[in-house]
Amino acid sequence: MPEHYQTENQATGRLEEHQSAARDKGTTAPGKAEQKESAKRIVKMCEKWLTQAKRHRALFDTNWVSNVKFVEGKQWRERRPSYRHSEVLNLTHAAIQTIIPILTDSRPNIETLPQEPSDFEFSEVMTQILRAKWDMLGFSQIVAEGIVDLASIGTVISKQEWDEDANFGLGEYEFELVDPLHCFPDPNARDINDKFCRRFQTAVETDLEEVKRKYPQYAHLLKPNVGDMPMAQQSRIETEDDYRVRSVSDFDMLIQSHRPIDADRNNQILLVTTYCHSDEVEEYEICEQDKDGNEVKKYQTKKKYPNGRKIVHANGILLEDVENPYIDGKFPFARGIDHIRPRTFWGMGEVEQLRGPQEMMNKLISYTMDVLILMGNPIWIVDTDSGVDPDNIVNQPGLVVEKNPQTEVRRESGVQLQPFILQTMDRIRDIFDQISGVNDVSRGATPSNTSGVAIDMLQEAAQTKLRLKSRNVEHWLTQVGKQHVARILQYYKIPRIVRLTGDENDGKYFRVAIDERVDEENENQTVIQLQELGRNEETGEMVSTDVREIVAKGNLDVMIGTGTALPFAKAKRESQAMKLLELGIYDEADYLDDIQHPKRDKILRKLQQRKEGEAQAAMQENQLAQDQQLELEGMKQAGRMQGQQQI
Repeated sequence: MPEHYQTENQATGRLEEHQSAARDKGTTAPGKAEQKESAKRIVKMCEKWLTQAKRHRALFDTNWVSNVKFVEGKQWRERRPSYRHSEVLNLTHAAIQTIIPILTDSRPNIETLPQEPSDFEFSEVMTQILRAKWDMLGFSQIVAEGIVDLASIGTVISKQEWDEDANFGLGEYEFELVDPLHCFPDPNARDINDKFCRRFQTAVETDLEEVKRKYPQYAHLLKPNVGDMPMAQQSRIETEDDYRVRSVSDFDMLIQSHRPIDADRNNQILLVTTYCHSDEVEEYEICEQDKDGNEVKKYQTKKKYPNGRKIVHANGILLEDVENPYIDGKFPFARGIDHIRPRTFWGMGEVEQLRGPQEMMNKLISYTMDVLILMGNPIWIVDTDSGVDPDNIVNQPGLVVEKNPQTEVRRESGVQLQPFILQTMDRIRDIFDQISGVNDVSRGATPSNTSGVAIDMLQEAAQTKLRLKSRNVEHWLTQVGKQHVARILQYYKIPRIVRLTGDENDGKYFRVAIDERVDEENENQTVIQLQELGRNEETGEMVSTDVREIVAKGNLDVMIGTGTALPFAKAKRESQAMKLLELGIYDEADYLDDIQHPKRDKILRKLQQRKEGEAQAAMQENQLAQDQQLELEGMKQAGRMQGQQQI
């Protein structure tokens, strides 16, 4: 049991059958009151930071929940009568769903570049590991989900921690999204892990049993403290600030009420995790010899948490206070934004820009439907003494209505639809496309009466806003990739097998392990132990090469590019690669690398086999021609000799 807590039963914290309750003895039960003052101060410090971050985030998160509902189609803020249309022509959702495949159709181009020229082979291995894990773990789907967060909230936040239980206990690095509603960065931060971000906190509703399993020594101190429905779940209900229910006495009356309480969440606890940079120092004693050979005690100070600090608390109970477990010294989070707000952490989403034209379109289409319905079923004017029961008046063709003389029963002509309404709708649609940056050319439609060069220019111009989004996604994924490289270097100590090719039929694998050593100059070295595995094509058995070691002398730069995966850029790149191949500047390997063909290795092997076969056939033809030439010369020589003998 850590020193922060003192309990009666340190094994389980529970009373045995022969023990009486603590309150019967006039003492307090184990709980928050028995924390040491140091633990209380730490929890109080984290809660103070959390309060400051909440107040600062409140400047930006006002419309987050309504934006999520807006994308899903809940776009009418006010309640309308049942006889009025409340139609939704959800162009916002269509625009977002058009952006996602454009940015995610191809796997991002992942590359690691060495900072030392001698580390080229090391960087190649790391590149192949990252690419293989990206495909195997399905990270492209996570990126697609993140783009939805970008569009609706304006910011996406991902977590790159190490999961020690994954991969059958070997462990694996994570890439998962965190709900921005659960994230609270430093109010001064402009990005995670920049010089302005001194701390980053998450507050997540977590199952109580899960927390108890992770921290069993504190299980008896933890109690559920989450009852109200969380903000992320509130986005699924129909209303936001104005929550009303039907009156019991009058079914047609709506009365103000409180938000619903989720009965299934009575076993939830708010788990607050804080990553921060700490200036705390500790003093330690060293012994040195003076000039006379006498030992002298000296004291030096060093940072207590050189890589940063991780603090976890819940229910006011300090659960964990340790050094940041990651040797890169970074918080295990990365941020991406949609539209930049200068000098602020939070971005601006697409929905905030599209609300205006979207709501105008909804109102126009609803008004149009109201007019059409009114014209198809206009109002009836019926005198009270006409003798006609209004309930019997229906829109039946050929209906005969009998009325009393000198009374009136007639239809009121409906309001005609004004011709400018449809023109206004078309104009709003054009404005919507301009704001969203997605138009017919972006969707793949080819303009009529336009030459090939003009089409290329239009396509490139149409992707202007998408290129900006692509660069923002690249920045986010580059931060993710850097942290993944750090996790590999730190945790890949046990050898594991990685498939390093995109073609499953090639059977090309490597066994990889990372080792840390001290060289002759007493400096730490990173060594990759690499063993190539493959299948013998003749016998079909798996064979392996000898283990070789690659020493890394420097760090790696990570580049993850998505811009070349845009449709117009991909076609342009393929066209340029083909021209370079035709000119002889590129060979087959360069061409396949440029177009990122998934079966590159298999195609190159076939080409090599074909060239070897052609070369062998050419050699046989040459040999046959030489043999024929020699035979012919031999026959000529024999003829000359025979002629000389006859003479």
